[in-house]
Amino acid sequence: MAKCEAQNRPKGSPKLFVFGDSYLDTGNWPQNVRGPWKEPFGITFPGKPNGRASDGRVLADHIASFLGIESPTPYQLRITSKNTQQGLNFALGGSGVFPAWQNDTLTVQIDQFEQLLKENVYSRQFDLEYSSSVALVSSGPNDYSFYSAAKKGSKDGLPAFTEGLVNQLAADLQRINRLGVKKVVVATLPVIGCLPIHTIPPNSYQNCDEESNKNARIHNQLLLKAVEKLNADDGNRSTFVVLDLYNAMVSAIDQFRKGAANTEYKNPLQPCCSKNVEFICSAEGVCPNPKSSFFFDLAHPSDNGWNAIFSFLQCSLNKDLRV
Repeated sequence: MAKCEAQNRPKGSPKLFVFGDSYLDTGNWPQNVRGPWKEPFGITFPGKPNGRASDGRVLADHIASFLGIESPTPYQLRITSKNTQQGLNFALGGSGVFPAWQNDTLTVQIDQFEQLLKENVYSRQFDLEYSSSVALVSSGPNDYSFYSAAKKGSKDGLPAFTEGLVNQLAADLQRINRLGVKKVVVATLPVIGCLPIHTIPPNSYQNCDEESNKNARIHNQLLLKAVEKLNADDGNRSTFVVLDLYNAMVSAIDQFRKGAANTEYKNPLQPCCSKNVEFICSAEGVCPNPKSSFFFDLAHPSDNGWNAIFSFLQCSLNKDLRV
């Protein structure tokens, strides 16, 4: 996958509405429970916990920066924030397309958005249709982890589960567009089998779980077909855009490996955080230099990791995200 340095920002000041999971959540996670509002999250940026499941920025921050706007205010903080006119972030860590580790689904997040439209917080005509409005969606990994871990789903049942998941995701994308958002960007599943949670000892963070990666590729192929159909039904106006997170992450990991000889972190699959309690990083387990790692914890890229991943997404954004 080609790496792009130059940014071709859209004209005007677009509004960005964000839906999905912890790859996008910038502060909707409850502040009174363990997780991204507690140390050691946020130690690289902004230097303290701020609701992001990383030591720094997450994907939503990079997309907002690409659009030339500030990262949208989290939905749960909208009352205390004065900045809601550049959009809102409804994403919630642990959520899925279906009920997963959180009961709030993608559908619930879109319900929240629709309610704000009904309350005239945003004008469908002026804020969405007559201006540059973008929706960013990333959801699905939690559905698969919940399917296998909590629901004890079978391998034989996975194809039907995947098909149902992609169908619901496509319906959610279409609903966002029908509410007035002009451009809808959806991320593929990441390279799930390379997340540290799948490479932990005895694997010793050496090899990716190819079965999980194969399942992710099947999901992504179905998603591509679903988006092609959505665009065809919409008169081929390229309203719906796929963000290839999977291959961007593969390329970023490969790049990290090639440059690893010059860093203290030789292995991109080994996370910065070595101690986790109920899958959440504990402060005493953080590596000395998170800025050198690719993954921060068992499931999330570090600030450095997201920087690398985004550098491989910019080419397609330059081409596809003209709003």
